[in-house]
Amino acid sequence: MKKIILTFLSLSLYMSQAQAACDFIINIGDNKAKLVQKFTDPFPMFDNIFMLPIPSPEVCPNDNLDQDIAIEYIFIDDNLAAIRMVVFNDEKNNISNKLLLMNYAKKTYGDFDTGQNPKIFNNFYSWETLGNLVIYKRLSDPKGLIEEEIYISNEEYDYKLGAIYNQLEEIEDGKPEPEEQTE
Repeated sequence: MKKIILTFLSLSLYMSQAQAACDFIINIGDNKAKLVQKFTDPFPMFDNIFMLPIPSPEVCPNDNLDQDIAIEYIFIDDNLAAIRMVVFNDEKNNISNKLLLMNYAKKTYGDFDTGQNPKIFNNFYSWETLGNLVIYKRLSDPKGLIEEEIYISNEEYDYKLGAIYNQLEEIEDGKPEPEEQTE
């Protein structure tokens, strides 16, 4: 009888955690087809990099996330390279101050120390889970605006994205400065 009760409790805990996480529909490395069928085609950002932003309630209906938290699917050509859950704050950081994304990260990927007052947490935390790299970031910029996101990728696609972004930076750094117009 004890084994049955323990098994039932374990399954209940597992199922509640499984239902808590967003259903991203496709996994890192998968082709975009299933996501495009449900939503639309991603739009180009740079050469070979495409993005499809979706409001979080459409992908995470049971997670108490705000409309101002977007799920951004980042593709290299037709394959999913990363998922970003991004908070779009106003000048008062109202969305971040609700701790919605922080609480989601803790509930889904694992608890981490945010100090006595989580609203002033200014750092990042990372996990490696099921072959994925997950990074939660909450940092204040010089103007006090909180930049908050969860980044999900894997080693292969994180490396590929990094190489593409580095190449774009090199191209940008190599451009001559625009000449000033004189009259």
